[in-house]
Amino acid sequence: MVKTSNSTRKREVIPVAYDHSKIIELYKLKASAFSEELAPNQKDYYQKAAKWLEENRFDSPEEAIGAMRNTEYYEGAGTAKLADDTLLRIKAAEEAGYDDVAEIHRERKIKLEKGGNSYAFSQEWIDDFNRAAEKSAKYAERKELFGRILSGYIEITGNPQSDHRRSAEKEINEALRELNSRGLTFDQLISQRAYMKLTMMTDKGISNFAEFVRNFSEGRYTSDEDISGLREEQERLTRWAAGNKAGIEAAGKTEKWADACCLAVPSDNPGPYDFIGLKEVKD
Repeated sequence: MVKTSNSTRKREVIPVAYDHSKIIELYKLKASAFSEELAPNQKDYYQKAAKWLEENRFDSPEEAIGAMRNTEYYEGAGTAKLADDTLLRIKAAEEAGYDDVAEIHRERKIKLEKGGNSYAFSQEWIDDFNRAAEKSAKYAERKELFGRILSGYIEITGNPQSDHRRSAEKEINEALRELNSRGLTFDQLISQRAYMKLTMMTDKGISNFAEFVRNFSEGRYTSDEDISGLREEQERLTRWAAGNKAGIEAAGKTEKWADACCLAVPSDNPGPYDFIGLKEVKD
């Protein structure tokens, strides 16, 4: 029987030579990976850090880290990431029409640039973020009510079936009551870009929508009003589609749709309605 020794053997550790050029190359690669549009602060950080490393050569990683500790580059990566995140929030808020939310995030970015991680890890950072989140939540709640009014309007002005129109009338009434209970009016919402963007209408279409809701809220509308014009327009479109069947079918063969629907909204086009196709196209 062969006996094995329980004694442990020390492994020989072979030191790896420090190559200063490798860390410079790494920082340059990181800089190239960031988009100028989506992450300008991180791109700028790694570009400047790489240049600083080129200008200051070190014999070991410990020496490099020790020297960097006394510069803006030591905590710069984290600060740059937070700055880019905040910048994206500003752009998203501006695009959505949340101007007051965008302003809070601009203030956060300025404070971050001045205070760095001391601000980023403070209660003030959390409080400022929560202020923006609360305002965004209010937009979401109001958008839901605005959307119900818009959907009801489209149903009433675009659906000749009386039961659907009466249901839409009830929905608009309920949404207007909820707005009123929050101390808001429809006119306050329709005047703000955040809500107008939801309509997908021309300026004339928005004006027609606003006028309809005002008349509706003042009792100057009933679901039994004459809709012969809508029926005539639907008949005209039916005749047009029948006369252009071959062209429509040929156009339909040019792309494959996974799903599709069409939304009719009043506008200032020659015909009374814009028809907006919403589709998901297969790859």
